[in-house]
Amino acid sequence: MKKSYLVAIFLYVLGMSFSCGGGGPADETAQQQGTEHVPELVPVLSIGIEMGDSGYVFGDIRDACVLHDGRIIVFDSFDNTISAYSPEGTFLEEFGGSGEGPGEFGRSFGMTVLADGRLLVTDPMLSRVTLFEPDLTVSDMIGGFVPWPPERISAAAGSTYVGAHRTFDRENSLYGHLVALWSDSPEADVEYYRRQGDFNMQNLRESTEANQVVFTADYQGRVYIAPYSTDEYRIDVLGPDGGNLYTIREDREPEDRPAEEIQREIEEMREQLEREGAPEMEWHPAEQYHLIPLRGMGIDGQGRLWVRDGRSVRPRFSVYSGEAHRFDIELTDVDLPLEDLTVKVTPQGILAWQGDPETYPRLFVLELI
Repeated sequence: MKKSYLVAIFLYVLGMSFSCGGGGPADETAQQQGTEHVPELVPVLSIGIEMGDSGYVFGDIRDACVLHDGRIIVFDSFDNTISAYSPEGTFLEEFGGSGEGPGEFGRSFGMTVLADGRLLVTDPMLSRVTLFEPDLTVSDMIGGFVPWPPERISAAAGSTYVGAHRTFDRENSLYGHLVALWSDSPEADVEYYRRQGDFNMQNLRESTEANQVVFTADYQGRVYIAPYSTDEYRIDVLGPDGGNLYTIREDREPEDRPAEEIQREIEEMREQLEREGAPEMEWHPAEQYHLIPLRGMGIDGQGRLWVRDGRSVRPRFSVYSGEAHRFDIELTDVDLPLEDLTVKVTPQGILAWQGDPETYPRLFVLELI
């Protein structure tokens, strides 16, 4: 489990708790499915330096995306700023910062480029989303979300977006997740997924993951939803109104996690609890990898669905056109920090970064060749 997910849990779950007291080879798969050419995913650009020009020095890359004209946008959670770069990686401008004014942020969890070209940034701490025009001036701020706006977001058709956030029922000690469509209001337009289950302080992981869900959306308004599961590989593809269009299913063998990885997660969680001043809680890590990680799906420029294989430490994806499994692809470049690398697939491009690098934060632009 990545540190960013641990932090996300505690920012919101703790508020409730206090008040409550490895996979198959890519080439073999492609040959079996008759694919003539399996492309290679390679880095073509790197942005970020350890010291020097401040326009290229990052503190903590929270998210990144590519605008319709190819400009690259990076959100740095260290100082809540957004930096813009040319398609060639030249620094253009920086804006944002910590605060509550227009274009400022409390704590952003993500951003996406809408089909209409605007940039949308979600800010759970300020309970609002901010929209920026293509020229990166503030277009609108939408507040009033109860209890907060979606934390994970994906652009849908027009000016709409699909998002997910946690749900609480403190009176009945229930915890769960909601995935819905939003447009220009804090009220959801269409609900695609809502589930809650018992919240047990002594089984924190089981309580928080039991109803978790993986999702993405595309510019045609289709929504892709998958269970966060160690043994079920299923992706339900829904229309904009929530009706089921088709389902992708595959038989995939679960894979055990190494004991040292499990122990490291326990230690990281214990440290996080202590930093947050939380009451003593038990954390029992999953003993197997989730087949699809939480942010493990995206749509590329050809409208194909990319699904990350959660069993592989290195980025490995299955790529689908509609219901057809076209090919598998793995990022193998030895010059990249392949372990714990976040890869974001979008219609405008593919970006990657490491959440907690051993050296210094860098953003990589990837392409298929």
